[in-house]
Amino acid sequence: MQTALNIVFKLLVGLGMLTALAGIGIELLPGAHPGLNLPQALLIAGSLLLSLVAFRLRHADGRRALVNMRRYWALGLVTAVITLIALEFVLAATDRAPLYFPPAPPEELLDPLSHWTCDEGYCRYNYDAVVAFCENPDFSQKRPVTAASMIRYCIVNRQGFHDTQDFAAGDDFDERLRILMLGDSFTYGKEADVGKSYVETMEANFPQSIVWNTGMPGTGTEQALASFQVYAPILQPHLTILGFFGNDFGDNVMPIDFRLWATVKNGRIFLRQHSADDSENAMTLDEQRDYYYRLHGVEPPGSEIERLIGRTHIGSLLPRAIAVARGEVPFRDVSQEIHATREYLRDLRDAAAAQDTALLALLIPDQYDIPSSSRPPFVLNEFERLLRRPLPMAGERYQNAVGLMEELGIPYLNPIHALDAELDYLEHFIHWNTAGHQKIGAILSDCIEAFQISQDLSDCEQVKMP
Repeated sequence: MQTALNIVFKLLVGLGMLTALAGIGIELLPGAHPGLNLPQALLIAGSLLLSLVAFRLRHADGRRALVNMRRYWALGLVTAVITLIALEFVLAATDRAPLYFPPAPPEELLDPLSHWTCDEGYCRYNYDAVVAFCENPDFSQKRPVTAASMIRYCIVNRQGFHDTQDFAAGDDFDERLRILMLGDSFTYGKEADVGKSYVETMEANFPQSIVWNTGMPGTGTEQALASFQVYAPILQPHLTILGFFGNDFGDNVMPIDFRLWATVKNGRIFLRQHSADDSENAMTLDEQRDYYYRLHGVEPPGSEIERLIGRTHIGSLLPRAIAVARGEVPFRDVSQEIHATREYLRDLRDAAAAQDTALLALLIPDQYDIPSSSRPPFVLNEFERLLRRPLPMAGERYQNAVGLMEELGIPYLNPIHALDAELDYLEHFIHWNTAGHQKIGAILSDCIEAFQISQDLSDCEQVKMP
């Protein structure tokens, strides 16, 4: 009898250790969602406890010791502490579970950006501030840029967008093809030589058309919808083209009034508010700290002790559980991003139908989405690394975008097989180079030519009609 019990408890020791390792190993599986959730932590802790108890009971003298457990309270407490510390080191070594709170916020304030403003539901540049800056550049208000980027930045219309023409109705509108461009930094033309972005390539190929470019860096589909609602009634476009990039999913869960420019200085994140408050005052240090935490997708900690607890992997379980109990969603999960994006795309589709304009989505792949890409995935820039945001697997966001277009019946252009990850993208950066922009501009030009003849997007071979 005693021998059989010994064997059983030895097996339980092994079973507990294997289960704990499996619970930790889930974090390392391809496609696993980063972050140690509460059930997973309980599984690991319970399995380790099972192993410890079974290890103590594997011999008869251990089982006799159960008669007086008070002797082992101190031992059990020490064992539990050592186990938690060991588990913390294991999680830190795998670097898969994000901490609840980010590093300590900046200790100094940065002045509001006078050249950038977000109100009335969308963001744009301040025309007067940009003109003043370009006449006398002050890089305390803007990071140093390349000469080409500086020239592009200084091309701004009075509505605050990167366009050589003001957005105003013209007498010749009825005689010309009218196209409204929506999107983020790709549509804006970031990193392309001036005059050679994909939008500018289209304009050059159709000099008699009217193209309004409302692309604005750092924005998502909510910006595109707001821009459409403001400028489509003025332009009355025949065709509206939405440039959709994967990070729009994350942008779509950040409210407009939290729009910030973030810079990295000495390994820390510093924030610049998009504009001053109603009294033209810079936000206080406490206000900046609140923005800082919300930028990371969490509410500010109530005390220093709470912040320190949330800076450990095991301790992060407590504030995360509290956030879930409050109905908050820490770390903005994929389902939340997809839901918000679906709503904005549906509203944009319906608004386009009401305006009687054809809507085409240009799906913009990340360089790691390209099947032929030989680059190692997820080369984080300093900003992303400090944010410690969990990143999706290669191709995940792009496929989610394709799925939404199919679900909502939005025609889309899928250029993923036309692009080269090494030749058409900047090295260690997400944007297309000039060659990539011109390649997409040529593809879109073919579609516009076909659309101009028939007024039907299905006549473009590259367009997918859901």
